[in-house]
Amino acid sequence: MNKKMSPSVSPRFFSEKEVSKHCTKDSCWVLLGTRVYDVTGFLRMHPGGEALILRRSGKDISREIEGPPHRHSDNARRWMEQYYIGELDRDSTDENTETLRLRKKIPESTTEEEETSAINKCSKVDEETDLVDWRKPLAWQVGYLREKYDTWVHQPVDRPIRLFENDFFEANTKTSWYMVPIVWMPIVIYLSWYCYTLLAQETTRLFITSDYSILVHKYSFPFIFMLGMFLWSFVEYCIHRFVFHMRPPAHNYYLITLHFLLHGQHHKSPFDGSRLVFPPSLAAIAAGVFYLILMQVMSEGLGTSLFVGGMCGYVVYDMIHYYLHYGSPQKDSYLYGLKAYHVKHHFEHQRAGFGITTRFWDHPFNTVIPEQTF
Repeated sequence: MNKKMSPSVSPRFFSEKEVSKHCTKDSCWVLLGTRVYDVTGFLRMHPGGEALILRRSGKDISREIEGPPHRHSDNARRWMEQYYIGELDRDSTDENTETLRLRKKIPESTTEEEETSAINKCSKVDEETDLVDWRKPLAWQVGYLREKYDTWVHQPVDRPIRLFENDFFEANTKTSWYMVPIVWMPIVIYLSWYCYTLLAQETTRLFITSDYSILVHKYSFPFIFMLGMFLWSFVEYCIHRFVFHMRPPAHNYYLITLHFLLHGQHHKSPFDGSRLVFPPSLAAIAAGVFYLILMQVMSEGLGTSLFVGGMCGYVVYDMIHYYLHYGSPQKDSYLYGLKAYHVKHHFEHQRAGFGITTRFWDHPFNTVIPEQTF
């Protein structure tokens, strides 16, 4: 459902000259028919890059929305309505907003400040009609959505989410991207040195059978490390597909709440920069579980070498995930393709495209996002 101006608020009208002036990174407007949108805040997020929008600033992008090369999804169209600011007055070449206000019979008593306030309100989620109360924390509300939850959570919005009333709990759900390498890379470096010196003692063996084993040489550490990174990409795929994208039963309040806390909030607000990487405390619990499992099935030197490679893979994963949401990769580069792929996952194909750092595992498990045809 598109967000419309409230019936009690008259829309703001702009001349073509006024719209055409907004063609920079600091103020970028586009048209969809006669509807005017301020997409300045979306430039960094656009999967095609900000230059693609800037080249079309002040112009009607109806053809681009329909495609080719890309037909925008219903979610993308709904997302765009958050940036709606008014209507185009094609009959006027007057740049004076006051004159347009009078000619369209907008009350003279309406001040610029009041108009801006009304526009900002319409650019956000409609708090009166949405299924949750956005003025309150969402964590304990979403479970009551029941069968409506899956549709609601996959209709993304451009606004931050508050999960908990308690400031301490809320703060611990947010993490700046740079905290991931700050916390984990020193551990990766230390464990890499530890594993190399442990293998250098030539006491680590890989048992093929109970009677036959081979020595794990210290020079094999880089290969074991890379194998750990590769195995992490598989773990990443499985967690994303089978845990983060599980479908909680509509009648189960607690599983719906758990799903929202783990991943649903990210799909509802995909550009909330404070929740694009994992808090170190939660990541440490998961890392501890994986480490204990490896120690049970392998020797210390071999298991730790695989573990540290996997940990480095996790750091790369979190950094790439953040970049896919806020970075501007060069066109036709590997990351450019990943960004477009991941945005499609958020806006159109939530049951496919589970690979983040690589699309490799989507192929054998048949979850590749299909290419559009026209």
